[in-house]
Amino acid sequence: MEREIKISIRNLVELIMRNGSIDNTKSTSIKPIEGTLAHQMIQNSYDENYEAEYHLKYEFEYKGTSIKVEGRADGILKEDGKIIVDEIKSTLKDVNDYNKNINQLHLAQAKCYAYIYCMLNNLGSIYVQLTYYNLETKQMNKIRTHYEVKELEEDFFYLINEYKLWIDIEQNHISKRDESIDNLKFPFEDYRKGQREFAVYVYRSIVDNKKCFAQAPTGTGKTVSTLFPSIKAMGKGYASKIFYLTAKNITKDVCENSLKLMNEKDLDIKYTIISSKDTVCKKDEANCNPEYCEYANGYFDRINNALKEILKHENTYSYEVIQSLSEKYKLCPFELSLDLALFSDIIVCDYNYAFDPKVYLKRFFDIKKNDYVFLIDEAHNLVDRTRDMYSKSLDKFQFEEISKIMKGKNRSINYSINKIKSYFKEVDEELIIYKDMKLSNHIESKALDIEFINLLKTLTQKIDEYLEDNSEENEKLIELYFDVHSFLGVAEFYDDNFVTIYEKNGKDVLVRIYCIDPSGVIEQRMKSAKSTIIFSATLLPINYFKSMYRGEEKDYFISLNSPFDVNKRELIFANNINTTYNRRYETCKDVSKSIKNCVKSKDGNYMVFFPSYSYMELVYDYMVKNYTDLNIEIQEKDMSEDKKENFLKRFQEKNKSTHIGFCVLGSHFSEGIDLTNDKLIGVIVVGVGMPQIGVDRNIIKKHFDKKGYDGFDYAYTYPGMIKVLQAAGRCIRTDHDKGVIMLIDNRYSKEKYKKIFPREWYPNKVARKNEDISIICKNFWKNMKEK
Repeated sequence: MEREIKISIRNLVELIMRNGSIDNTKSTSIKPIEGTLAHQMIQNSYDENYEAEYHLKYEFEYKGTSIKVEGRADGILKEDGKIIVDEIKSTLKDVNDYNKNINQLHLAQAKCYAYIYCMLNNLGSIYVQLTYYNLETKQMNKIRTHYEVKELEEDFFYLINEYKLWIDIEQNHISKRDESIDNLKFPFEDYRKGQREFAVYVYRSIVDNKKCFAQAPTGTGKTVSTLFPSIKAMGKGYASKIFYLTAKNITKDVCENSLKLMNEKDLDIKYTIISSKDTVCKKDEANCNPEYCEYANGYFDRINNALKEILKHENTYSYEVIQSLSEKYKLCPFELSLDLALFSDIIVCDYNYAFDPKVYLKRFFDIKKNDYVFLIDEAHNLVDRTRDMYSKSLDKFQFEEISKIMKGKNRSINYSINKIKSYFKEVDEELIIYKDMKLSNHIESKALDIEFINLLKTLTQKIDEYLEDNSEENEKLIELYFDVHSFLGVAEFYDDNFVTIYEKNGKDVLVRIYCIDPSGVIEQRMKSAKSTIIFSATLLPINYFKSMYRGEEKDYFISLNSPFDVNKRELIFANNINTTYNRRYETCKDVSKSIKNCVKSKDGNYMVFFPSYSYMELVYDYMVKNYTDLNIEIQEKDMSEDKKENFLKRFQEKNKSTHIGFCVLGSHFSEGIDLTNDKLIGVIVVGVGMPQIGVDRNIIKKHFDKKGYDGFDYAYTYPGMIKVLQAAGRCIRTDHDKGVIMLIDNRYSKEKYKKIFPREWYPNKVARKNEDISIICKNFWKNMKEK
């Protein structure tokens, strides 16, 4: 007997019976809570002869496999000696349309419940009722059909037989996979210093259902140290899937390279790399309209047969493989990657597929399964990324634009938009009063305005109806629809960790839901996993990250030493210069001279990081005017991928003269790039990376002050230093690298900042005047040459 297989009736039906096309023109604004309330209202309308939320579970053996199917029927009604299985569906369509066009998935789900009820209660026949309820008109339509148990049995076992094919494919793979995992050795000859200990902590965290916080400097082999023990735990049955979550594409590549390496050593594991829809889309624009896209048209008609072939012949679903399979079977590459992920052991994807309320992978995280493992790479990025995911805004101009487009086309939509425009007008008038009274340029509220929320909900319902009956191009209307939908989606999470901000932007007026403290929503998403491994080279200060990721006393923490020889790098604190905002013009000359003294000590490639574009441009203008012999290239705003690549190509090992790249902290160049050996021999950081003082950051400060933390540190100091640590880490990426790291700011001499320094920042040297920099650097390079 093979191990027991469990599946919900809903998932069973949706897997086997899916059909039709991917179609972004058919959307619904029905929220789960609205559907739930409608269900409860209908269920409560019956008397004691109606049992609501009736749990059904059926276990049986089928062709050598023990199968358990279960689900919850909306209701079992006993009426005049009849038994009726009731399936309730909320809709915005005319409920009478279903008389001629029964939704076959709804019917199949209800018939499965009916068959199981018959088997559990020894019935020969039963009634199935589909109850359709229109949320707006309150109309209801009950479609009732009588079935003999033989007919239900035939349909039920058609589904089970089809599902058994998928079970066999999966179990054959799992058997081979687990055997290969059992034989898998660590993919390198030796563990690096601290690497074995790190791997043990990861394995133990998974077995014990805990979080693991790991401060692991560059060179410690974080990726393989987390993947290898996680795969080993999977082989022992402690995890069904591993989600490797990243912030940047380059870390996806590192993860995939590690998986390839282990597969080359006879590991038999399936993995999928999920890229964004815009990245993988084969069309000029990512428009999932079957009339526009042949890969969307008929997708669900073709996918199951294609998957059966793919799963037998392919194990690794990289970007290139998915593109090839997409072309071969004429399937949307993005949806194909999601379907392949269902059958994969490891899913490599961006944070948003686990944490974003708009795009998280519902097929994994909306089911009751808690044996997943989250490996969160570069975890220092997750706080602000999640804060952005749960912060949404709408502005007056959006609605004014749609008002012009929809004029004369649809009275109900125009009426809803006019009500929203009136709301914005009232907000605008109040903001003007606040400004005139010199109270503030914005208004903060710790509550959602229910009036505004209801206006938005009404609008989405009107747009739904319009799109359902109208086939003309409505790109702007659909764009507004999704913006409003996202706003309403975030509103569902609103609590004491959120604030509503009303503000003016020129003549425009904005209403923003701002997530001040994302720790609650992060914790909620992490509950989808049995264990979360939180790791980064800059997981400092650890108490900050433990509070933001809701770490508990029982969770594990490990801090590794850098594996690199500290004698091969010189760390200098130029703490004689004040780079605070109001002193930047005054100290621009001293900053420029410090940079010049460092880069003049040895020809080579250097990167200089600034806290803002304006500060970078200020120093750049001074240096190109006064140091004409220096070759400086500046990072542009909104650089294309090609321009970024060309910028990095200038950092060659055999450059005949010094090349200096001016960059901004927190940008593409301060994280995730590897310029090894002589491609980069020096990194200079100007300032402490502190975010610009503003409305949002001050709100964060006030929030954490009230919670008993140092709000200024949470809002400004820690986010700034995280950027500094990342930028400094661009220098010294391998055992062979040699280089200088210089940090310019007098705040680095303060104890507050010294407490954040990682261990690898010791020993260091202090330059108390500009001339010291030149002496320290020249001595360092002289010593390196002698060695």
